[in-house]
Amino acid sequence: MACLLFGLVWALCYSHWQLTWLHSPDLFQRSQLIAGTVERVQHRESGASRLIVSLKSLNGQVLSPRPRVLLSWYGQSGPPAVGDKIQSVSRLQPPHGLLNPGSFNSARWLLGQGITARGYLTGTLAHQAADASSRARLVQHIAAMTTDLPARRWLLALSVGDRSGLTDADWDMLRGLGVSHLFAISGLHIGLVAGLGLLVGRLSGHRLPAATVAGALALGYAWLAGFSVPTQRALLMLLLWLGLFCWGRFWSGRRLLLLTMTLLLAVMPWLALDMGFWLSVLAVAALMVSAGWLGGQSLWRLQLGLSLLLLPLIMLFFGGISWLSLPINMLLIPLFSLLLIPLLLLACVLVLPVPTLAMVVLMLLNGLFEPLMSGLHWLNDSLSPWQTLSARAQGGWLLLLLLSFGLLLPRARWLPALAIYLILLQPDVIEQKKQPRWEVRILDVGQGLSVLVTQGERALLYDTGNRFDSGFNMADGVILPLLTRLGIDELDYLVISHDDRDHSGNRDYLAASLPVKHRRGAWPDGQHCRAGQVEPWGVLTLRMQWPLTPSGHLNNDSCVLHIGDGTLSLLLTGDIEAQAERGLLATGQSVAAQLLLSPHHGSRSSSSAAFNRAVAPDWVVHTAGFANRWGFPSAEVVARFEQQGVPQLITGEHGMVHLVADGQHWRLTLSRRPGPWYQRLNGWLTTGGSSAKSLE
Repeated sequence: MACLLFGLVWALCYSHWQLTWLHSPDLFQRSQLIAGTVERVQHRESGASRLIVSLKSLNGQVLSPRPRVLLSWYGQSGPPAVGDKIQSVSRLQPPHGLLNPGSFNSARWLLGQGITARGYLTGTLAHQAADASSRARLVQHIAAMTTDLPARRWLLALSVGDRSGLTDADWDMLRGLGVSHLFAISGLHIGLVAGLGLLVGRLSGHRLPAATVAGALALGYAWLAGFSVPTQRALLMLLLWLGLFCWGRFWSGRRLLLLTMTLLLAVMPWLALDMGFWLSVLAVAALMVSAGWLGGQSLWRLQLGLSLLLLPLIMLFFGGISWLSLPINMLLIPLFSLLLIPLLLLACVLVLPVPTLAMVVLMLLNGLFEPLMSGLHWLNDSLSPWQTLSARAQGGWLLLLLLSFGLLLPRARWLPALAIYLILLQPDVIEQKKQPRWEVRILDVGQGLSVLVTQGERALLYDTGNRFDSGFNMADGVILPLLTRLGIDELDYLVISHDDRDHSGNRDYLAASLPVKHRRGAWPDGQHCRAGQVEPWGVLTLRMQWPLTPSGHLNNDSCVLHIGDGTLSLLLTGDIEAQAERGLLATGQSVAAQLLLSPHHGSRSSSSAAFNRAVAPDWVVHTAGFANRWGFPSAEVVARFEQQGVPQLITGEHGMVHLVADGQHWRLTLSRRPGPWYQRLNGWLTTGGSSAKSLE
């Protein structure tokens, strides 16, 4: 207990120490002059590269400790290399991520990597290239020798840890088949190299030479891979075990694992936020458990136990399972361990002394990798083994797995009867639970708009958020994970307010990804919006109130949709501005609604006083991205609603806004940005936003 309390105190002190620099005056309000060293470069298939930079100074003031920042590179020339010293002007933001159920938590990921701010730069004021290190020269030789090989991206990923060449299709295949771990140099690879070293070293008949050879080979491979974080974890545990091996002592695997975790968390407590850290730790723990329970003598038993024990974690972390993962890993792990990785390491060793022989080995590997990876792509494309699961399905699988594990306990014969009782009871519980007539979720899609209206499993989606040149899009990042979590596999309506990309960017992609019964608005082949259209939808009525003449190309042509059940109502306004607001009021239609999405994300060109009075909302939501460059919502707009006494929420600060129809009123499910402290980091770094003030 004393060690636990000491660890918590140390983690708090460490966080305060690392985050103090974020209190610099006007750090996030204006551009800053930064100077630092590039630690890592993440090349992208398209769009900007990303640099992880260790800052030496900010506006000429030396920083201690040196913070790490993630910067997007938009320069015309190539980005700086690892080790280069740069001086540049950058616009910074605190760690912040989109907050929606089922979405990737980038705020946690950033702090888990020790990154305390992010930003962008378009060029450098000064650039001092680093002297090429021995590793850099070796990597350049390997990259040059594999330039013309079709399997180059796979060879570089396995040899030097460079996975920048992998395409989106490659990542989909690796996830779908559950083999991503084979191309992330970590415990499997380090352990394999060390095992080869022990076999060679034991020829001497002594422990010390065997441990020395094993440690040297493992260090060499970790060095070649750039000492990535997973590699460091595996290397530390291996070196501890080799030290005990030389000392002639025996420690249990549990004790070794706990000591490794203690040392890593003591050096960097924020690793506790890194999902990869816990996956690797729990994978080792699962391996130990399966070795103890299943005998540990055969590979298939170890793999079976490991897969079953990690299945709940994979479901919770990634929202699905791959039904092909177990048989594919049973085939690939021996192939990689006994053939592909040893050959690749042999080629790396021969690159400088005997390049001709190294090239022969690389060509042999290319001949092996090409048909192998093509076959894996075919399997993934043909069988689609990755199955995303709704929250209810995940709960059912977890119950089944817990029941299976429970049956291994002594005197557990009563568990099947309890499970059957719970399964039979479940429909009654669901039936008795009061279901809301309808719900509205205003999604956190950055600077853009997407609103999901649901009646049970029936859904209407209004706008789709943005799609970026880098490949990231709000459909894959936010909308589809949420629909899957809710168990919704089709849309009754997909309404596109107008053609701006932050509203329509994922229109065609979503239509190709799931069935859409009715397409409304800015569609090439859908029904255009026109004032006066009325459609019943379950207990709700859909009333199109604008535009008078269909177009869909301009802000003022946005579809204005009124949704109501006779008691509560919602007004979706797209990007209309004051001119369209006046035109809408002039038609004489009632625009009154208890819930309003402010027009044009809260721009001062919209939300005129007359329009606000006519709507008379109980709630207003501004769909504005965090720290957006336009300053949405405008201070003028916020002030107008404050004068009316209307509570206001901003998706960029609050995250997804979820309101439930509750009798005569809308009920907000969460009154503040949910989650742990790092989700609200900007709340205590700044003076607080207008949304927080309005809620208070």
